[in-house]
Amino acid sequence: MAPTKDAKPPSFFVSLPVESLDSSTDFYKSLNFTPLPDFSDDNTAALRFPYSANSNICLMLHAPSRFQEFVRKGSEIAQPKKTTGAIFTLGVGSRETVDGLLDKAQKAGGKKDPFKMKGYGKPLGIYTRSFEDFDGHIWEATTMLDEKEKVEA
Repeated sequence: MAPTKDAKPPSFFVSLPVESLDSSTDFYKSLNFTPLPDFSDDNTAALRFPYSANSNICLMLHAPSRFQEFVRKGSEIAQPKKTTGAIFTLGVGSRETVDGLLDKAQKAGGKKDPFKMKGYGKPLGIYTRSFEDFDGHIWEATTMLDEKEKVEA
């Protein structure tokens, strides 16, 4: 699983257990994650995060048996539909991109806005919306509001 010599390998990896490697891979590809075949095999799909600011991050989707190889002996794999252990946030450049990402997630079979922040985060100077993937992992898409957007209703 060595990277091709022209590609700069990611420097940060996020690993998630998924029930269906093929379905989850297709879901994330529909959100513009880029497959990294050099880091993938029959039990793991590696995908580079979308948007240039995130391009050094790699999402590693693992079949349950593979994911179990990485956890402490005797520990259980969290069931994200029952327990939220982490929220993953993609920083993007605009409100339109946030909304577009959620539309893509829903079209690909995810769930839009499983939770909502008050004013979608406006009191914090951000615009944030969330989505849930097939396995129940919670993601956010967020962008900073400019000064004009902060004061508009």
